[in-house]
Amino acid sequence: MKTRITELFGIKHPVIQGGMHFVGLAEMASAVSNAGGLGIITGLTQPTPEALAKEIAKCNDMTDKPFG
Repeated sequence: MKTRITELFGIKHPVIQGGMHFVGLAEMASAVSNAGGLGIITGLTQPTPEALAKEIAKCNDMTDKPFG
């Protein structure tokens, strides 16, 4: 299905994962992205900016699809 959202974000399905405290980690975000949606890492789940950077890097290793 092509929509403005799928074209804007380069995703297959018009599904954007909402941020979820404690579970919005690289594993969930990459799974959503790998399934064709837009996975989201919840920034406030991480205690420090450095921990967030590590989680982003981890997600990059788990998917080559877009995520936020």
